[in-house]
Amino acid sequence: MTLRDGQTSGIFFDNTFKSTFDMRVDQTDYYSFKAEGGQLDYYICAGPSPKHVMEQYTSLTGRMPLPPKWGLGYHQSRYSYETEEEVRELIKTFSEKDIPVDAIHLDIHYMNGYRVFTFDGSRFPNPEKLISDMKEKGIRIVPIVDPGVKVDAEYPIYQEGVTNDLFCKYIEGNIFFGDVWPGKSAFPDFTKEQARKWWGKKHEFYTDKGIEGIWNDMNEPAVFNETKTMDVEVMHDNDGDPKTHRELHNVYGYLMGEATYEGMKDLLNGKRPFLLTRAGYAGVQKYAAVWTGDNRSFWEHLEMAIPMCLNLGLSGVAYSGPDVGGFAHDSNGELLARWTQFGAFTPFFRNHSAIEFVYQEPWQFGEKYEEVIKKYIQLRYKWLPHLYKLFKDASETGVPVMRPLFMEYPNDEETYQLFDQFLIGSNVMIAPVLRPGVNDRMVYLPEGVWYDYWTGDKLEGGKRIIAHAELDHLPIYVKSGTILPEANVKPSTAHEVDHMTIHIYPDEASTSYDLYDDDGETFNYEQDDYFSLNITVNHEDGNVSVDTTVNNQQYQPKWKDITYVVHGISSDVQLVYNGQKVDFEERNGTLSFNKSW
Repeated sequence: MTLRDGQTSGIFFDNTFKSTFDMRVDQTDYYSFKAEGGQLDYYICAGPSPKHVMEQYTSLTGRMPLPPKWGLGYHQSRYSYETEEEVRELIKTFSEKDIPVDAIHLDIHYMNGYRVFTFDGSRFPNPEKLISDMKEKGIRIVPIVDPGVKVDAEYPIYQEGVTNDLFCKYIEGNIFFGDVWPGKSAFPDFTKEQARKWWGKKHEFYTDKGIEGIWNDMNEPAVFNETKTMDVEVMHDNDGDPKTHRELHNVYGYLMGEATYEGMKDLLNGKRPFLLTRAGYAGVQKYAAVWTGDNRSFWEHLEMAIPMCLNLGLSGVAYSGPDVGGFAHDSNGELLARWTQFGAFTPFFRNHSAIEFVYQEPWQFGEKYEEVIKKYIQLRYKWLPHLYKLFKDASETGVPVMRPLFMEYPNDEETYQLFDQFLIGSNVMIAPVLRPGVNDRMVYLPEGVWYDYWTGDKLEGGKRIIAHAELDHLPIYVKSGTILPEANVKPSTAHEVDHMTIHIYPDEASTSYDLYDDDGETFNYEQDDYFSLNITVNHEDGNVSVDTTVNNQQYQPKWKDITYVVHGISSDVQLVYNGQKVDFEERNGTLSFNKSW
């Protein structure tokens, strides 16, 4: 994407061979891109704005489906939670500490000898009961599924792959074997429709147990050899048009995602699958969320996660996030607290840590840090109505949830190089603290009036400010003209919200917001089974009018009552709701009143 003098264009280089983009800073006249083979196919996205480029690019490569609500909650993972008892104790602790959680991820130790589509009978003697008991509490299990199939003549998955010619092979016809977690393994040829359908259907093993989400890892594909991947001489069927792995390496993870997602969708009887992947190609957003891989518990990796997620969003992947707290090396309380503050606003929100390093669940570093971490996990659940609306928008336009500042301010050159703060939607600024022992940071506020989310103080934009941020404080700023919904906090998204608060930050112009809701787990919204409430606010002569219109109520949410909170307005104004003057309560510099939709 190129941004110059406020005008934006994009280039999509659609080539599956190993590609190189040469963006050297010492090269002032031109940048270049190339590939090792194939055709020089590329598309120009003409813009002229960053949002136009995103809409044009995703019209080519596809847009993400609306995820299930539980996929947007807080996820807890470790490599590995190794037994059913450990998982049950984990859930018990979340409940006792009143910390919301929606999903527990199971890494490779849940399997029998790392064989995919199995559970270890000694570690997990009754997975159906575990999954059922967890779902009663509103929590899902997400097991990892890797592409490597253990070579074992008595293993049905391996038998079927060999018998039906579904594995990757050399041109001479012998199967490619590589060492991964199970040891010597074969790899499904996902370029072959028969293999994709077979692999997708095999997920019945999980869906029959009540599982609705899958985690694809090692799908570059990763192999424990010198090259770290499959031999480039391996041939792929490519649906009757054979190609080498040298050409198709970059789409292997993408096609595994397609096989998994479509298989799960067919098996879940109308429910939305959740899929997480480590690898993909342009268009992977149609099938999976993407996490940023095996990071480290370093402050530098916390800082790096911001541009990584922003660039994924600019590449069509609106649903992304890093391993909160860092995957490898030992985290600590301050790092986990600051990372959780940031993670509460990444589209995908998962804490994940590696074997042989310290556990990093929210309570592991003492009450001081647990209190902060809990506060921001709960904040994620308060903000879910707004995040869900942004995901709905992303599914329709391709414009990401988490945005670089230049996306909204392409004419402001001060925003072009900013990488340590970001926007949620068009009008909420998040500025995480990214260094240990730091309680103050510089924040750039673009033009306009901004409200401190926590204090309600008004700040003039178009300049940098110093934000004071003790350990429990994440700097958040809301631009005037914003309407922001918040839910009451529940233990998980399976517990329906029963009250909504609408925060209004008026400016001198009319502003509106479409509050969106649906059942959060099926595709019924595609048949107009959703709820939409338009809220329009006018601020004239010091007075504020709020007008609401129910656009669609084929789906009716549990919540009926709404508290409207108006910020930055003096108490001597007149508040009008749907043409009628309303009485209000003044509290902490805000005016509030209650209504039902």
